Amino acid sequence: MNLGRMRCQFLLLCFVGLAIGCGGDKTMDTFREMNKLNMSKLANSYVMFASVNGSVGPKDADELKNFIKNDERVPPRLGLSSSDLENLDDIFISDADGEPFQIRFGLKIRTDEDRSPLIFDKVGIDGMRRVALADNEILEISDAKKYDRMWAGNVSAKDSGPEEAEIDVESEGE
Repeated sequence: MNLGRMRCQFLLLCFVGLAIGCGGDKTMDTFREMNKLNMSKLANSYVMFASVNGSVGPKDADELKNFIKNDERVPPRLGLSSSDLENLDDIFISDADGEPFQIRFGLKIRTDEDRSPLIFDKVGIDGMRRVALADNEILEISDAKKYDRMWAGNVSAKDSGPEEAEIDVESEGE
């Protein structure tokens, strides 16, 4: 089983656990750890929205914000406090470049193993932009054509995997 699928299954398991009332401090710590970055918070809230809305993501930022604010299960799972909810627009800003994220709204996603690109750094830093996938993996993309293909939704298995340089570094360590 691949790591992305395991992450998504874990997220869904925790989602169900909290929905029926179980989960303690360790679970909350895990959610906070998984959602340190704004990009992760948005990707996870997008997937949660889709999981309760026929596998279809929100149609726009307002619909996603309303879901985060009004579904009582979401803030604890994202590690959000009441002050975070008051400043919800801040979550839609990249931790990396300070620009608003680009988001592919209205996607139909499979919540079990989907690797659709959802959240994009607009500018990035030093030629590197991040893309959050539906399975909560964040890719760092330096190839502008690959980034554009991902934004357009023309994603191959190669596109949603690590870049060539990342593969070389990983194999060197083995």
